Parts: sequence; structure tokens; C-alpha cells
Amino acid sequence: MRSLLVTPTLAFLLLAAACGGGTPPDAPQQSATSNTSMTTARPDSTAPGATGATSVASSHGGGDNAGASSNTPAQDKPPVETPELDAKIDKAAAKAKEAAASAADKKAAVAAYMERGNFFYNASDKRLYRYALGDFRRALRYEPDNAEAKEKIEMIESIYKSLGRPVPNNGLEP
Repeated sequence: MRSLLVTPTLAFLLLAAACGGGTPPDAPQQSATSNTSMTTARPDSTAPGATGATSVASSHGGGDNAGASSNTPAQDKPPVETPELDAKIDKAAAKAKEAAASAADKKAAVAAYMERGNFFYNASDKRLYRYALGDFRRALRYEPDNAEAKEKIEMIESIYKSLGRPVPNNGLEP
């Protein structure tokens, strides 16, 4: 019971601390990540052959996309790259959308969305919650009774609402 309260409280505190104040959209941002397997790099250092480098941009504007409008496709991409998880989702979702999709195909799509959603959710980076939210919502398209996805959606939505911020629409697209 105690661990059930610690995780939401920690998530709330991380999001509250990070969103409470920030640099203006036109100011350069520095970011650090607690995940040692990921590194932060400027866009020019992600040349072919550079592996493990990620470009970090704020979901509130600023960062490496400082000059971009808030409606550009670059703003819809997560600030970390997940090519293996993306490929797994593309393959599983394409199969699950086919007219002859089996229950196993749909389960594979759910598993792929949940895996990437959990990566974003557990990444210790509050900017990734919106992307986790989208993946959990997409998982529910294939398995509407998925308790884990529902629970995490409720948690993320409650964090946004408690901070007085609009809940992102990720995952609600047709």
C-alpha cells in the first residue's frame, strides 16, 4: 500500500518542480538525464553513425527547437529517440489493423505500445509523460480492458489537472 502512494507522489513532485518555472521559449536550455544509457546532444552531433545520442527539447517550448512554431511536427516527437520500440510498434500495429488480425496480433500491438509507454513513463523525465499517455491510450484501442493502461492514464491526467495544465491529446487521434 505504501509503494502505491510513493510512486504517484514522486511523479507529482517531479512534474510540479519541473513545470513550476522554466526558461523562456527563446532562452537556451540545459538538460540532464538520470538515465545513464542516454546522452544529451545538440542536433548537429546526431550525424549518421552517432548512436545513443538524443536531442532534448522542452514540451513547453525552447530547447533545441527554439525557433520552431508550436504546431510543427518536430514538437510532436518525443525528445528522446526510441527506434527499436518504434519499429516494434509499427510492425505490430500494422498487423493488428489488418482485417484478418487475430487476437494474438492485437495483443502484440498492446504489448508494444505498453513497452514504449512504460519507457516514457519510467524515464524520470516529466516531459515524456505526454508521450506515455498517448501510448497507453493507443494500447486501449486494442485492449479496452487493460487495467495497467487505464491506471497510468488516470495517473498522468491527474498530475496535469492538479497542476492546472491542460491534459495533452496524445493518443486521441483517429
